[in-house]
Amino acid sequence: MMDFSPFWEMLTSRGISTYDLEYKYELNPAEISRLKHNHNFTLNSLDHYCNLFHCNIEDIVVHVDEKKAP
Repeated sequence: MMDFSPFWEMLTSRGISTYDLEYKYELNPAEISRLKHNHNFTLNSLDHYCNLFHCNIEDIVVHVDEKKAP
């Protein structure tokens, strides 16, 4: 399973709110919701986020083994 908690940790450390995501970074509310609920994204979307936030993919998403997940 893919987990987007690194993305939210990065945003917190940079002082970026969900309001900023929508109005400053122009992400639509559906994208924000998909990130919050760990839904699937294309590699193009992840590439866009890496470029938008000047970060690496590890700063956005991490793989969690479903068998070991709590």
